[in-house]
Amino acid sequence: MAHDVVAVFGAHPDDLDWACGGTTAAWAREGKEIYFVLLTSGEGGEDHLRRLVLPPAEMAEIREAEQRIAANLLGVKEVLFLGQPDGRVEATLALRDQLVNVIRRLRPQIVISMDPGAWTFDSFYLYHPDHRATATAVFDAIYPAAGNPCYVPQADEGLPAHKVREVYWSGSSRPNTYIDITATIDLKLQALLSHRSQLPNPDEIATYVRQMAGQRGAKIGSRYAEAFRRMDVPQ
Repeated sequence: MAHDVVAVFGAHPDDLDWACGGTTAAWAREGKEIYFVLLTSGEGGEDHLRRLVLPPAEMAEIREAEQRIAANLLGVKEVLFLGQPDGRVEATLALRDQLVNVIRRLRPQIVISMDPGAWTFDSFYLYHPDHRATATAVFDAIYPAAGNPCYVPQADEGLPAHKVREVYWSGSSRPNTYIDITATIDLKLQALLSHRSQLPNPDEIATYVRQMAGQRGAKIGSRYAEAFRRMDVPQ
């Protein structure tokens, strides 16, 4: 039986480890083939470890390396960086085309991304404009574009149409699915701590992550869980 392919989309390095690091690790253990797709390389972030503002190219190199270390810990097969500008991601047709080609190339049955229907604007971090643009662009790329053979991206790579089967939206205010990560929460924490340049207070990470995962785990009677809004994609 063919194993599932999972494509996980995010705006910046570390977004995916926060959103679904435990689920990623659990699914990788089950034999799913996981890909991380980062729209930017996080070059707009500061180096909190050394308290420096570095040139964008140097910052991008650091953050890409940190993300690859984190992904390797979680069992991710490959990390892709799409080269969108950090802090300036827009849900344009050009970005949709780029995402359609990624989906058609990876051919995932499952996609994880940020929830485009959860904009309550009660958190500056969660509703960063890059996060919102990424969520919208991924939604529009999945349906109907990627699965429609009549949709030809401007940057056409000649790839056949592909229909994603299901989507797990992270950061949702209306979660309907909880994934038990009790066995993988330590891997999630290790992945997060791999983003050393972005952690001014690393000692606080474990406490916060365990607290949030514990609240979600209580919903399903497990010690720790991650929450999503799951949707089936029309076939």
